[in-house]
Parts: sequence; structure tokens; C-alpha cells
Amino acid sequence: MISESVKETLEKINKSGLEGDVYGIESRNVTYSIKKGEISDISDSEEVGMGIRVQKDGKIGFAYCVPGKEERCVLKAKKLSKFSQELDLTFPSTKNVPDVKTFDAKIKRAMEGDEGIDLTQNMLEAANGVKKDIIPTGGGLKLMVGKIVVGNTSGTLLEEKKTKIVCGITATIKGEITSLTASEADCSRRLDLEVETVGKTAAKKVDSMRESSSIETGPQTVVMSPDAFSNILWFTLAQSISGENVRKSKSYFKGKLGESVADSNVNLLDDPTREWGMGSTGFDDEGVATSPLHIISDGILKNFLYDLKEGVRSNTESTGNGIRGNFKSPPQICDRNLVLTGGDNKTDSMFPKDGVYIDGVMGAHTSNPVSGDFSIVANPAWLIERGEKVGRLDGIMLSGNIHECLGRIELGNDHRRTYLQMGARDIKVELPSVRITEMSISSG
Repeated sequence: MISESVKETLEKINKSGLEGDVYGIESRNVTYSIKKGEISDISDSEEVGMGIRVQKDGKIGFAYCVPGKEERCVLKAKKLSKFSQELDLTFPSTKNVPDVKTFDAKIKRAMEGDEGIDLTQNMLEAANGVKKDIIPTGGGLKLMVGKIVVGNTSGTLLEEKKTKIVCGITATIKGEITSLTASEADCSRRLDLEVETVGKTAAKKVDSMRESSSIETGPQTVVMSPDAFSNILWFTLAQSISGENVRKSKSYFKGKLGESVADSNVNLLDDPTREWGMGSTGFDDEGVATSPLHIISDGILKNFLYDLKEGVRSNTESTGNGIRGNFKSPPQICDRNLVLTGGDNKTDSMFPKDGVYIDGVMGAHTSNPVSGDFSIVANPAWLIERGEKVGRLDGIMLSGNIHECLGRIELGNDHRRTYLQMGARDIKVELPSVRITEMSISSG
């Protein structure tokens, strides 16, 4: 259905003697929610719609609609174009789009039966089986299937099917005054998640928090899990690699191309062609073919991210990073599939004699993306003594600067996909556990 609507809309734009592009999406999500140790409800939702851009006299107008409202939407976008700045965008005539694996038919079939219920129940039972007093109090599992269609008046018409499965669970030990909680999550584009491992890991994590420890304020060697560090990395570094932020002097990296910005072992890649990556795709939401982009290579800053508009403003080309949060939003610059590499240390060997292990952070969105400074709550966190986790740490703050951290970072070999939804944005980073010396820890 959405394919025909996109084609019909393009015909209407062409007949108006205008240029433009159309982004169409149809998707379905089935969500299985967990509350108080059981599956509480199941929801099934669909989204169908189009975002339409029309260019008139070098100015872009944007509007959105559902199928059946194409003509009215084109007229609205045309009308709104007069309020925008002149840009004179060239829409891509995209060819040679890479074939990227993003669709697993097993997920689509699972949505038609009871497999989602079984998977969620298996995750619950795994968590319940660790200790009798550990209760899965929240979480759930989501199955997603969809199709993206992007076309423009330059002759581009691209389609791609996508699937996702995301699951997570919160395990709780109830106390008379306060309760202990810990969470675990996983994600994939294929029906290959080990949901039992997710449930068991969350329960074991909270089980290890029964004993409390304390720590003095001051510099510490910190080991962070992929989930914890991905939040810090995205809300600091990922904002600085936007070409728009660089042009507007809102990036720490302005004027630093070709310079050393991290340890020589650090490599950061935006790779939309990575098979089964959570943000992988053969083309971006503006119809630009994707390819791997080296951002930091052996510690040297190599590239920034651009969409079509910023490519014009910065006198360069789009890097295939024009992303829409949904069909109701025009494209914005965003990474597709960040991959951090540069080490092969075993996680256990990364534990210092004394230090802190952090598995989650709160407040990373308050970080300063220009300077790279952050000050966040570390939760859950454990004290490390003699190379072992010995007890939980309550109310500790972690502060530092991402650029300074990258200069003394060590990376493990336990790469995993992380996935977090923040409003209309999907945060997708593949990275290992990290160890950073001399991090500022303050205890409440």
C-alpha cells in the first residue's frame, strides 16, 4: 500500500512542475508487557504515513499525511515552501545501493502466533529461577516489522524491509524501606535473542547487590559495561560529529580534522552496511546510498556526518546520514550504526585491583555535547577490591570529559549491540566494555 502511495505522490509533484521527495513507512509493533512478575498486556499497533518535501524556487516545504491525502499534502508542502530559506537542494538519483541484511521472516511469522508470548514467558521464568525473593517487576518484549519507501523526482525509488526484536526485564528484591532493582536488555534484527540469558542476568545482577559498600570521593579507575558507556558516548561524542554542529561552532571537533583526538587504538565507525546492525540500511531516509564512514581512525579524526541540506550549506556531499524520527519529521543528521573498536582485553582482566564497576548511568542526556563534559548518576555500580566486585555503591556520581576519557581508554573484547529509544530518536551503538583511569567519583 505505501509503495503505491509514494509513487502516486511523486506523480503529483512532477505534474505540478516541481521537484521533491517522499518518505513512506508502514510498520507494525507487537509489545508484550511485564508487570508484577507476569505478562500484563499485549498491544498491537501500526503506523502508516508519508513525509513529503517539495522544492519551489529553491525553497523546501515539508508536510506529512496518510495514504489518500496525497494531493492535499503536496499543495500544503508547496505553500509552506515560501517560508523557508533558499537552498536549492539536488535530490539524488541513487544507484548501486548495497544489499544489507535487515529483514528476518522469522520475526514476521512470530508476530502472527504465540511465539512472542512464549519468549516473554521464558525470560520471566529464567529470572524467577535464580532466587525465590527476586521478582521480575517490569520489562517486556517487542517484535517489529516494517517497510521504508523513499522516492524523488530525480528517478529514485527505493524499498527496504526491516525487522527488530527488543527485550528487557527489571528484577527486584523488595525491602522494608527501599528495594533493590537491576535491569538487563538485548536487541537484534533477527529472531536469535537468548531471552533466558536476559532474564537470568538481570536476576543475578540484583542478587549481587544485597551487600552495600562505600567509597571515598576522588579519582578512581572505572570499568563500564557497553550499556553504560554507550549512553555517555552518544550524548557527548555523537553530537560533535554532526556536520551542522561543526559549521555552527557547536562541536568540540571544529577545526580538528586530521588531528589526534583519541588514543591511537581507538576507531569509531558509522557503518550502516553492517549485517543485522540495529541501524543498518542500504540507503538513508533521503534516498542516499550508504557506505561505511570512518569517523576516528587510529585516534585520528577523519570525517563528519552530513545530510543533503547540510551538504549544500557546508559545500560538501551527504554521507547518507539524513534520518527521520518518523514520517511526521523532516530529515536530520544522525548516526546510523556507530561501532567502537580498538581493544581485545578480556573483561575480567580489565578489573583493577581497586576501583568501580558501572553497569548503568542516569542523566547522560544532560551532558554538554560542545565541551564533552558530563556529570551523571552511576546506577547500578559496584565497588571493586582485589579485582572482584564486592558490594553495591549507592548514590555515586561520575563526572569527566569524553575527549579526555578517549585519550586513556582501554577497550574489551565483549562487543555487543545496544539500543535505546529517546523520544523519536533511536540510539544504536556497538561497543565493548571499557576501562578508564582517573575518573572523578563522588559519593553522596
